[in-house]
Amino acid sequence: MPRRPLPFAALVVLAALSASAQVAPSPLGPISPTTGMVLRDDVVRALIQESSGDRIHDGVQRLSLLARDTQEGYAQAAEWTKAAAEAAGLQDVRLEAMKDGPQWRATRGELWVAGPHRYRVTSYADLPMSLATGSGSFEGTGLELVDVGTGTQDAEYAGKDLKGKVVLTRGHPVPALRTAVAKLGAVGVVASYSTPPWNAPHRMDGDFPDQVGWAAIPRSLIPQGGAPAPFLFMVSDRQGRELRAQLLEGPVKVDVSIATQAPTGHLSIVSGVIPGTLAGEEIVLTAHLDHYKPGADDNASGAATLLELVRTYTTLIRRGVLPPPVRTLRVLWLPEFEGTREWFSLHGADPVRRVAQFNFDMLGASMTRAHSRFQVSYTPDWNGSFVNAVSESTVAFMNRFNGVAYPPRKDFRIGSVTGSQDPMDAHMERYGRGSDHQLFNDHGIPGVGFSTWPDDGYHTSGDRPENVDPTQLHRSAFAGLASITVAAWAEGTGALELSRLVAVHGVKRVADDEFRARRDLAATPAAQLPGFARLARAGVRAGYQRERDALRSCLALGAPAEPVKKMIRTLESAESQALDRVEAEGKARGVSLKEPAPSEAERRARAFVPRRVKGQELASFDDLERRAPPESKPRVDAVNAAMAAAATALRERGESELRFYQLADAVASYADGRRSVADIRDAAHAEYGYVFSADALLELFELLEQGGIMTRVR
Repeated sequence: MPRRPLPFAALVVLAALSASAQVAPSPLGPISPTTGMVLRDDVVRALIQESSGDRIHDGVQRLSLLARDTQEGYAQAAEWTKAAAEAAGLQDVRLEAMKDGPQWRATRGELWVAGPHRYRVTSYADLPMSLATGSGSFEGTGLELVDVGTGTQDAEYAGKDLKGKVVLTRGHPVPALRTAVAKLGAVGVVASYSTPPWNAPHRMDGDFPDQVGWAAIPRSLIPQGGAPAPFLFMVSDRQGRELRAQLLEGPVKVDVSIATQAPTGHLSIVSGVIPGTLAGEEIVLTAHLDHYKPGADDNASGAATLLELVRTYTTLIRRGVLPPPVRTLRVLWLPEFEGTREWFSLHGADPVRRVAQFNFDMLGASMTRAHSRFQVSYTPDWNGSFVNAVSESTVAFMNRFNGVAYPPRKDFRIGSVTGSQDPMDAHMERYGRGSDHQLFNDHGIPGVGFSTWPDDGYHTSGDRPENVDPTQLHRSAFAGLASITVAAWAEGTGALELSRLVAVHGVKRVADDEFRARRDLAATPAAQLPGFARLARAGVRAGYQRERDALRSCLALGAPAEPVKKMIRTLESAESQALDRVEAEGKARGVSLKEPAPSEAERRARAFVPRRVKGQELASFDDLERRAPPESKPRVDAVNAAMAAAATALRERGESELRFYQLADAVASYADGRRSVADIRDAAHAEYGYVFSADALLELFELLEQGGIMTRVR
């Protein structure tokens, strides 16, 4: 896209921002021998010293008071965020209404154990998340409570008359809702479940007996035609055990009083900008504003951090420490996934080149209290970008100067007045999904996710402000500021310096790729060597292609073409040498590396080149599964079984649960109209280290084609 000067009105805004000082030089420079970043050392200090984790924590506490999983609570949070963003200096701040749809509102929700010693178990007024979203109105007294254990086995329901009764389960509530309510006539469920499957490796039910889990009634279980929806109360593990102990002594009766409404309404996206000097180029910053009360780390932390990023930038621009950015910073607070999908439907066709996206989700968990660590995700290998090297250099700097409680360089210490002295523990993680950065990557926009994970209070009442550390918030803010500054201010000489950083970090990443390929080759049994040698070579090629793409992304920022092209040619030469080493490694085993004759499935996989249909960038396999016709169910089940087997294998190798979240969609994102299904299989192996079967991937892409999500190039 040609670079155009900003219109006069935007220039007036920029002039106002920097009226009190002369325009500062670019914050970018050569790679610093001290920090290892392409930001000038004085700019690094300014970003650290101006930003504040204590301010962010104040915002976390304010947002945590609101039940942001309801229209009313979300609207209050959006209005507060809009006002705070305007006060922080964000321009053109607006609330953008999403589509109208069914909402949910509760005015009362109480669960009591009836006599002889009547007491209240829980109430919506005390803890809104105790009444699951989507619960229907209900009034009943003296209802028998029946324990169904985990609620997942037929034997747990055998011989039990549940009609008109309330069931108690310690398992995930959905199986109990489906069986006890939808099939056997129970009126509602009480569940003491609190551990989501993707957090199971980090905590078990019972580890935190007073935490209450977060849940919702699935839309598929809400009756149509005006029939009342079932209700679902969530209680702690301790409360669940107390109720089961009472049941051992004799029948337990409960009283239920619930008043809910299902109005039509909408949520809103809060949007604003720090305008750049070039028209038509943006860096997008996102945080999801929705969540239950308290939802402190998830995600009051990300929402409040965005406010602090805005305040830091506008302050430094006003003081003349930073010039106005080259690219406009587009800042979005929205409902997770749903809001991002809506935003793309409204703005995906804007005449704007979105260079990169930075997502802030779960940033403040205390390292010690929540047993967490700070992590930054790479983009997927197929979406190579300069943002990976920028993130790597930032994380390395933060660890080096904050790895002890009292680092000697106080100017590079990233801490907060009211925060901990925890040593820094930041990590780069290979691409994982699970937040809004995945949707930007699916659109081809390099997206990076900042988060703290795991978190002992995740999706429970334990996610409270006191478990959020201002020091960790400050560090997360700096990581964002340092990375965004490079993306938003790089041009010309600065973009060239960035390309050198990309080249340097690329050497490290392709060395890791070659290491994995040669290690796995050495671990492969001789009989399997010919087939695996292809995967080893493909892994090396994928790494070098990723780094070439990352260098080319610097050209789009204005880096001079010839020096960047020389770096790309150097990579091509290095790739040839790396492939020779891999080949020699295989031949040293004394086994022929000639591939076996392709199977029928292999031939079909090589001939099928899928491409995503325009407008279907965010369509998911889950969506397709829900609307698939009955005759497609065996094929859908086959794909799900293959992805479950892959998840099991990756889990056993120690991979994070987020690495294989929505794995079918992660694999499908490789379809670009150039790669065949066989190529995608090899590329996915390079990304995940797992060999997906050609048969399973053919089923996946044929189903996506059948569902109108993919088309076939040949």
